[in-house]
Amino acid sequence: MINLTGQRLVREHIELDTVDSTNRYALDTGRDGLLVTAREQTAGRGRQGRLWFSPRNDNIYMTITLTYPDPRLCLVSGVAVREALAGLLSEAMVVKIKWPNDILILDRKVCGILCQARGSIAAIGIGVNVNQTTWPDELRDTAISLKLATGKTYRRNQVIQAAVHGLDKWFSIYHADGFEPVRKAFLEHSHCAGETARLEDGTPCVIRDLTPEGFLEVEALGGRRIVVSGDVRLDCPGARHG
Repeated sequence: MINLTGQRLVREHIELDTVDSTNRYALDTGRDGLLVTAREQTAGRGRQGRLWFSPRNDNIYMTITLTYPDPRLCLVSGVAVREALAGLLSEAMVVKIKWPNDILILDRKVCGILCQARGSIAAIGIGVNVNQTTWPDELRDTAISLKLATGKTYRRNQVIQAAVHGLDKWFSIYHADGFEPVRKAFLEHSHCAGETARLEDGTPCVIRDLTPEGFLEVEALGGRRIVVSGDVRLDCPGARHG
């Protein structure tokens, strides 16, 4: 079990063997302050309804519940989980955030975050590829795990504990100081300002900033646009435009 001593965000841990979705299970309880983890998900989903490949025992499938649905929850969570995963790796291993809530190692996805709400309860679902080494063909070139990145095998509870600690820290900062510290950390550790990319409709753009609301500000077709949701595909991570 996870040590919750001193944690303010999580007060209860439910550990499941198999579940269709940790988010669905957590929201059905109607309780806040809950951590739900599972060894296997049979119907895990990512953003925009995409299937989240969830093999048994290899990875982290977890959800935390809060009582305040907020469109910036996923951004706070992304900053927190990025920091937690970076703390498990060597300093030479660069861990980045891709707006709005993917975590990348070597420009491949190691973690996805899905925020959902039902009534007054918000669920933050987090999937981390930990010890997985094989993927379906359609994911082979875009996914990575901690083990593939480092050659090391990780204990699942070690990764969950690090994530819970990071979430507790960053949500405390968010509550005390607002979104600006989160925004600064996001910009520091993200593929963001100055990067060239394409909007979902294929329009080329340059990413300029993250707004106080957590939206992406881009320059496209000679003007500034605000991207509220959807995917922004980087042309080549690290490629920048002045």
